[in-house]
Amino acid sequence: MPKHSNSLNARQTAFVQEYLIDKNATQAAIRAGYSKRTADVQASRLLSNVKVDQVVTSELAKMSEDAGI
Repeated sequence: MPKHSNSLNARQTAFVQEYLIDKNATQAAIRAGYSKRTADVQASRLLSNVKVDQVVTSELAKMSEDAGI
């Protein structure tokens, strides 16, 4: 995901990396360093962020292509 890193901050990048593992936004937010208490709200906010959404969509497309789907 290096080519997208400059458009996201470190926590957003960590969230995307964690989200791609299991597609669980709340757990990805927690693993990326957001508070457990507010992880669900942060996850929703992150997924509605245009830049984050673009990176997630791009990475999921790459993963699908690599898998031959």
